[in-house]
Amino acid sequence: MQKSISILNTESISRADVRIAPGGFRYGFIANFIQEEKYEILRHEFPDVNNFKLVDKMSGGGRKRFYVGPMYIAGKDDNCACAMRGLSEHWNEFMKECTSPIAIELLARHTGVAFNSLANFGLTYGSASCVQEPHIDGAVREYDESPVHSKWATIVYFNESPNNEAGTCVYLPDRTTVLFRAPSMRNGLFFFEQHPLAWHGFPEMKEGSERRILSLAYSNEATPILPKTSFFHQMSCKRNWKGIFGR
Repeated sequence: MQKSISILNTESISRADVRIAPGGFRYGFIANFIQEEKYEILRHEFPDVNNFKLVDKMSGGGRKRFYVGPMYIAGKDDNCACAMRGLSEHWNEFMKECTSPIAIELLARHTGVAFNSLANFGLTYGSASCVQEPHIDGAVREYDESPVHSKWATIVYFNESPNNEAGTCVYLPDRTTVLFRAPSMRNGLFFFEQHPLAWHGFPEMKEGSERRILSLAYSNEATPILPKTSFFHQMSCKRNWKGIFGR
């Protein structure tokens, strides 16, 4: 079990900008979320976006159009994390740290939201004409059938430039008025507490802009959920062998 933080910037996390929306949920931003040297390594080793798949559909009350890469979702495929094995060693170490109880406790304490398990760790990419219209997540949508519902959702930005034109926004319930926009798209963590009034999204992207992001979410479980990453699991997992042999 990981006993110390080596990638996340603990000082920045302790200074998290936490705000309360009129609807009563928490949201905000953590600048310089990752230690600068480690951030540059992760940014340079961001997976090849040419291998990401386009998603273009209606979801949660709005259209979403962007490219989806490797993703772990708690409760899916018996918590298998083999889809992440293609990431670099540094990215796998980053995921391990984000899963660790010490990191989870640190984030929960400084944002004031209770959670204890990694619910989602997924990489996405956006470029010109990509958009995510104001929507609410499945975690708070009635009749959502997902096995795990997150309590705290975040976007970690991995752009080279801090330009925030395509930064994620929190909207008022009219779904037009921007309450808050991520102030930087370089080494920052935008977050919000899941809530029926937590409308969020990003505007249609302009030519030449991009979004390299990690979708990171946490849930609060009676028994904490851990991604399955052990050597024994990898040797017995059909999804892992399918990825290796392409069948």
